Amino acid sequence: MTTWRQTWLVARREIRERSRTKAFLLSVILTVIAVASLIVLPAVLGGGSGARHVGLTGTIPAGLSSKIESQGRAVGITVHIQRYANVTAAEKAVRDKHIDVLVADARQLEWPGTTDAKLQAVITVAIQLDTVQNRAAAAGISPEALSSLLAPAQVKNVELGAAPGRSPDDQGAAQLITILLLMSIATFGGLVLNGVVEEKTSRVVEVLLTRISARNLLAGKIGGIGLLGLAQIVLAGIAALIATTTVSSVNLPSVRATVVAWVIVWFVLGYAIHATAFGALGSLASRAEDAQSATGPVTVALIVGYLISLAAMGSPSTAWATVVSVFPLTAPLAMPGRIAMGAAPWWQPALAVVLTVATITALVHIGGRLYVRGILHSGATLSLRDAWSPVRSFAATPGTVGGSAPRRPLLLTGPAASGSMSQTKQWVLLGITLGAGVAVGVLVAALSSDVVLGVTVAAALVIVGSRIVGLRAGHGHRSVHHR
Repeated sequence: MTTWRQTWLVARREIRERSRTKAFLLSVILTVIAVASLIVLPAVLGGGSGARHVGLTGTIPAGLSSKIESQGRAVGITVHIQRYANVTAAEKAVRDKHIDVLVADARQLEWPGTTDAKLQAVITVAIQLDTVQNRAAAAGISPEALSSLLAPAQVKNVELGAAPGRSPDDQGAAQLITILLLMSIATFGGLVLNGVVEEKTSRVVEVLLTRISARNLLAGKIGGIGLLGLAQIVLAGIAALIATTTVSSVNLPSVRATVVAWVIVWFVLGYAIHATAFGALGSLASRAEDAQSATGPVTVALIVGYLISLAAMGSPSTAWATVVSVFPLTAPLAMPGRIAMGAAPWWQPALAVVLTVATITALVHIGGRLYVRGILHSGATLSLRDAWSPVRSFAATPGTVGGSAPRRPLLLTGPAASGSMSQTKQWVLLGITLGAGVAVGVLVAALSSDVVLGVTVAAALVIVGSRIVGLRAGHGHRSVHHR
């Protein structure tokens, strides 16, 4: 059986088995809900452009109501006018919060608490416009002459971004892309780690290695989980597109189609690098909590790369930002942002892809060697030095593993059944973590009116929470291991 055939068989097995589990289906549903919530809920809860209720009492000019409504429409506010016969009834409505503001005698604004600056500006402009029109009529100035006199001058607004020719909207898109890439790579790289540890602790891998080489097993696992991750990202993108078309008031940075294509490319490359490292280093440990510790440097490198990428967005055209976006270990997070901001010439992404693919090729060979030695090791965590020492090839004799004497594969009976229970609990905890992170992110986005900031906070909480859940789940695997 050829190498590609073995790899594809493993990848197809990963896709088939994982896509049918309740855990994967739950993660897809939660991801879609999370994406839609981060877009829709801030627009619903933010209250930045909803309806306003304005009360009028006392001596009010005849045309003031229509002017307040037209000024509100100009800035995206729907104004509902309510007239009151006397001040007492009107002020009671203010205290009971039936209206947002009371206009008394077209000279005084009474608020139920904090002043709404946007609504105050709308009403003030309407009162001033009505006053000017009345004074012009008294002075004999025709309405046409007054309109010409008060016609506003056309002023063009240009928002300068960190890169020449780009607006802050492009920078916001770059930040959002980098956050989503970080979450995706960390999440699906963690799935590879969990899969390696599960197969090792259950001894399923011993059966697989009698027919498939260790390198092909690792490559197939990475490929299968990566395809599932890409499908989940596509579904999340569709949910985001539907959410943005449903909520017209949402303020999200626009992303060009070419940038989206580059994001997919860099997700694949970034996932390949980190998933290979997760799988290889995770195979050195015999327990889940030890695997979390063994892959700690990869997680730290991923977070450091993310922070460096954010810093590079502040000066994307500098030499050091160029180096960071081309360096293979940081390119998956740094280069998409520079592309979104238009700060990367065509040859830089091409060079970064070539260097990253070369790094992945080398890492697959290095990681495959570590995986070959570590996957059948039991006991204490295997050091990198011991794992790199020469080992015999996993022979092709059926019923043998790694050229050793024939060994009966262990079946999943008795205590191993509790492993599935711990996995279910782990997914439940991950779902709770995701929900809590989204809730906090939505709250931050609603209070700050900044969706990117809300996504950043949600991503940080989900990543930290998932690592904690992984460590807690490891203790459950440890108890099973010692039985």
